[in-house]
Amino acid sequence: ESFIIYLPKDIVSGDFYWVTETEEHINFAAVDCTGHGVPGAFMSLVGNNNLNMAVRNVKPVKPSQILDELNRGVVQVLRQKDEGSEIRDGMDIALCSIDKTRKTLQFSGAYRPLYFIRNGELSEIKGDKNAIGGSVMKKRKNYTNHEIELQSGDCIYIFSDGFTDQFGGPKGKKFMPKRL
Repeated sequence: ESFIIYLPKDIVSGDFYWVTETEEHINFAAVDCTGHGVPGAFMSLVGNNNLNMAVRNVKPVKPSQILDELNRGVVQVLRQKDEGSEIRDGMDIALCSIDKTRKTLQFSGAYRPLYFIRNGELSEIKGDKNAIGGSVMKKRKNYTNHEIELQSGDCIYIFSDGFTDQFGGPKGKKFMPKRL
C-alpha cells in the first residue's frame, strides 16, 4: 500500500516524486530541487532525466551509488565543474529501493531523511549533508547506503520539504519537521 500527496503551489514545481519497478525491485524517491515555479521545474526535468539514467547505469540497484551517479550527471549537465560556473542549482533527495525477494529496503539521502514506524515506534535515518549538484567542489564524499530488513506492518515515509517549509498559523511561522 502506498500514497502520494502532491500539492504544488504553482502549476509547475521544484519538488517531484519518482517511482520505477522491475521484477526484483521497487525504487522510489522524493526530490526537492532548488527554485520554485519555472526554475524549479527546469531542475525537476534535469533531476528526473538524470535519475532515470543513473538507475539504468547502476547494477545492482544500490541507492547510494545511484545518488553518486545522479550527482555526477547533474554536475555535468549544468557544467558546474567549469571554471567560473555560477550555476549553483541542485537538489535534495530521499531514494529507496525495496528488494521484493529479500524483503529489505535500502535508503540513501542527500539532505532528506527516511522515517519509518515499526511497532508504533518512529525512527529516522538522516540523509547525508551533501546535496546533489549545486557546488563546484573538486572532491565530494560518496553517499551512505542504509539497509533495513522489512517486517510486516512497517510504514516507510519519505518527503520533500514542501510541508515543513510552509508558513502559516497565528504567528505565520514555518511548520517545521518537528511538528510533522
